[in-house]
Amino acid sequence: MFAPLAVSLTSLFVGAQASGIVPDNLVATSLSGALSALKYTGVGGSGSYNQVTNMLPGEFPTCSVNPSCVTAPKAVSGNLAPFDEDMTFVMRGPMQVNNIAVYQPSNSSAATWKKASSWAANQPPENMVFMANVGGGASGEWSICGGSSQAYVGGDWQTAVATPNEQTYSGSLAAGKEVNIMTATTCADGGCDGFSRGTANQGWAGSKMVIFEFTMPDDATSLPAIWGLNAQVVRAAQYGCNCRGVGGDGGCGEIDIAETLVANSVQAVSEIYSFKGATGSGDGNYFARPAAGAAATLAAVFDVKTDAIALVRLSGFDFTQAQLPRSIVDGYLGAPAMQVAFGGNKRRSARPFHRRHH
Repeated sequence: MFAPLAVSLTSLFVGAQASGIVPDNLVATSLSGALSALKYTGVGGSGSYNQVTNMLPGEFPTCSVNPSCVTAPKAVSGNLAPFDEDMTFVMRGPMQVNNIAVYQPSNSSAATWKKASSWAANQPPENMVFMANVGGGASGEWSICGGSSQAYVGGDWQTAVATPNEQTYSGSLAAGKEVNIMTATTCADGGCDGFSRGTANQGWAGSKMVIFEFTMPDDATSLPAIWGLNAQVVRAAQYGCNCRGVGGDGGCGEIDIAETLVANSVQAVSEIYSFKGATGSGDGNYFARPAAGAAATLAAVFDVKTDAIALVRLSGFDFTQAQLPRSIVDGYLGAPAMQVAFGGNKRRSARPFHRRHH
């Protein structure tokens, strides 16, 4: 059994928001067990996290610099903070990904959310690049203290290449391998918050909705997952010097959108971490893992206006849509969901096998 996860559950909300409409692609409602939707409320707040300001590379053969990871407190506040900062989204295999799209409004009161980025299997991406922590060869860099930076990856989503999207992506992600998405704007061209090294790109800031169509095939040893991170984490060192913290300990933001914790489990859970603390779906509540058969479609809506993050299972989605009316986004935000109030719980999950322990 997993150790209990401390969660603060508000009453389960049934019915779309008055300002929205009920979308016709919601799956049948389930508010416990295998969830149809999960909504985090009261996400933002005022606080600070430890922003990386420099990484000292050290000298071969050992990392003798102390500290090699230089940080300084960064104060943040407001709705959705720190998830209003630019984010990247990471996938770990085994996984077959068919489509990804990101929609964003021009501001919190915009009447439409326009497609900012998209990709379909075996097609060229639009304002999206695929990256991984394999720098030091064709792109990116490597240091004795920091390890590999981000690099652009080729069609296998594993091998570094010199330029973004120079190969076609089939959408097949091997067991245990990770890849993340960024916008096509580099930090050199557009500027990025915090420290960055090697090959570095911007993520998606402000309100955003990212939609995945995917399967997570069974594998005897691997734990497929989809999660979102403050983009500063990967621009420094995803599994080393970064601002992620451990829920309430300087955390700049992570959300596990659908993470398996046991090999071949049918359950994919969600947890959220920031300077406020940590909480999640709790034991026994999860998204059903699409291990076989039809692909699943899962939308993650990050909304500054309502200070909420909604994870919503969809029966399907037309990824060719260039824009969505705000009323549809409100419909996703207001879909019947298990609601979790992010109220500043300082305790992290004690679940075993969690990816952050690896």
